[in-house]
Amino acid sequence: MQAILIVITIIIAIMFLNLIALIWSKLGNIDNKTKTISIIIGIVMVYIITFIIFNISKIGIIYEDPKVMKNIRSVFVMLFTIINSYALLPYFFKKINQINNDEIQKNEFQRSLIILLIIIVTLFIFESIYFGNTQQRILAMK
Repeated sequence: MQAILIVITIIIAIMFLNLIALIWSKLGNIDNKTKTISIIIGIVMVYIITFIIFNISKIGIIYEDPKVMKNIRSVFVMLFTIINSYALLPYFFKKINQINNDEIQKNEFQRSLIILLIIIVTLFIFESIYFGNTQQRILAMK
């Protein structure tokens, strides 16, 4: 089990570094300090939302061993933070870069945010269901 967690952690780290590079390029010519702060804030926000979604999904699921729940939560939240960040942040930061460069108008940006919010809500509903079902399947294997 420990070897699997190490492999998953390495994969997550590689995905994380790739995500940072992708977001960095989407932010265009914004100064490096602002890019760094934006990336950190974006990923932390996605982490918090993913953590909340996981906790909602585990309502009614009983873990006999708290260590198992902690390991499952750690892997799911980190992996899905990266996946959710891939789905949301490059698009969001590209739009911010476009508005900073006067490539799009504010009303276009607002429409883009509405579309992004619809995607976020849909993604998190399906994700919550997936988390719950997967936790139940993992616990049933024991």
